[in-house]
Amino acid sequence: PLVFLDFETTGLDTQNDRIVELAFVRLQPDGSRTALVRTVNPGVTAMSRNATRITGIHTNDVCGLFGDGGKKPAQPLRRIGPELLAFLGDSDLAGFNQVAYDIPLWLAECKRHAIPFELGSRHQVDVRILFNALETGWDRFLMGPRNLAAAVRHYCGREHTGAHGAEADTQATVDVLLALLQRHPGLPRDVTGLAKCCQEHLRDRDEETAQAGG
Repeated sequence: PLVFLDFETTGLDTQNDRIVELAFVRLQPDGSRTALVRTVNPGVTAMSRNATRITGIHTNDVCGLFGDGGKKPAQPLRRIGPELLAFLGDSDLAGFNQVAYDIPLWLAECKRHAIPFELGSRHQVDVRILFNALETGWDRFLMGPRNLAAAVRHYCGREHTGAHGAEADTQATVDVLLALLQRHPGLPRDVTGLAKCCQEHLRDRDEETAQAGG
């Protein structure tokens, strides 16, 4: 199984900002999906205005007595940690921009809340890396930034509804990866191969950046 993950946060600093909403979607080899979505009380950190503008989540939604839209109080991450670890199991991981953002943020939060998660030898399939690597003719001025909404439009032929909601973003990332595999039959059809492809593209990009700097 491959677990896709997405976090809505108090800001964009992977080391200091906090998770306020998360979604894990487990994609089984047979194509079936199971989702785990939780609202998280970040503790002492309030939502920034910019984060609220993007996510629609207000400080009172996650820090007040009536978090999660008034349905139930949002739980601190440490309290739901065992449930999250059980869902993740030993699965490999996937997401959109997870290598640069979601995984560093998750590791920092796990350390902060003493959640015994180990990245270990898990493979990582970053759909954003594949999107950037495969669509070399992308014209940013005509087609916009290569974000998740653009990927949904490009590969799935629809608009991305519910953007910046953790579950909507995670489910959309699954859809994009499956559609991307259909459009590019030369890509590996297994998680190990896709993770290796992501690593190679990252290494090539880093080498190009180093050469340009030199």
